[in-house]
Amino acid sequence: MIVYIDDEPVLCRIFTRILTAAGIRVRAFTNPAEALAFVADNATAAIVCDYRMPEMTGLQVLGHLDRELPFYLVSGDIGIADEVAADPRVTGVLTKPFRAERLLELLAPYRA
Repeated sequence: MIVYIDDEPVLCRIFTRILTAAGIRVRAFTNPAEALAFVADNATAAIVCDYRMPEMTGLQVLGHLDRELPFYLVSGDIGIADEVAADPRVTGVLTKPFRAERLLELLAPYRA
């Protein structure tokens, strides 16, 4: 299962629709703390997380994980995307707005 974290509910719905149609199980959250609690108690293949959220940044979410998981950051800020891509804990970066094809390319290894 992929966990998607973004404070924008519309993006959570779009992301979920795209992945579900491609046969990838996904659970979306608008609240990072709720997502972290879910990940702590459930099998999770990877996390895709928005970088800028009111509660915490994507890198802060990454810092709260109690285990290593593939972690993809999503950002509309090109400068931030370059900066976080340099972090060795970040598996990949998806730049907003993203195309469905690019999203599916990144997450192809997690198809059921």
